[in-house]
Amino acid sequence: MITVYTVAYNEEFHVPYMMEHYMERFPNCKFVVYDNMSTDQTVRCAKAYGAEIISYDTNNMFSDIANANIKNNAWKTANTDWVLMCDMDEFLDITEDQLKYEESLGSTIIRSEGYNMINLENNYDFHNIKYGERSTNYDKSYLFNKKFITAINYGMGCHTCNPEGTIKPSINVYLAYHYHFINVDMVVSKYKRNSSRLSPENIKNGWGKHYLITDNEAREKYLGICNRAKKIRS
Repeated sequence: MITVYTVAYNEEFHVPYMMEHYMERFPNCKFVVYDNMSTDQTVRCAKAYGAEIISYDTNNMFSDIANANIKNNAWKTANTDWVLMCDMDEFLDITEDQLKYEESLGSTIIRSEGYNMINLENNYDFHNIKYGERSTNYDKSYLFNKKFITAINYGMGCHTCNPEGTIKPSINVYLAYHYHFINVDMVVSKYKRNSSRLSPENIKNGWGKHYLITDNEAREKYLGICNRAKKIRS
């Protein structure tokens, strides 16, 4: 059994896919969703999967400080040894049996290899997304054993960390899929939404500046990954 922690704002599209992904691999997993006052059906959808909801309010602004604080501390009260910290669009591909094997070898933190997944058909068919582009940005420490990892110390953006405790990386490396590029219109909308919600601290420090692009630049980014993408999943 593992506990899956996630931070969300208006992620109703991703909720069923993300939760079913982890439930297929860990049938007894528990979900804890830190919801940043979503205005869509995120909370209702997550509750339908039995998720615990913890609301937090940042005055309708995205704050990397608040995000990192949650991800650095939420898991410390988990009732399970293994905890997984991810965003709603981040899917680590590891099964319960694989994790048990890693644990038997003494692994305390799971290594990952990240990919930006993209829908080449530019529709909303999530299950048909098989192609992607390698992204070291998503080689993140999602899954670790809190019996041995006493602090994870994610930095701003939570892509890198500096764990403390007994650190033994997994023998194998597991794929991590980032499902951000579902549909070009969704991408444009999400960049626009996120750029408008950046907190003053984010803007001052340049955190989240990758969202500060025009609609055309967001479309070009989507098309660029389409042109470079290779088949990742069967």
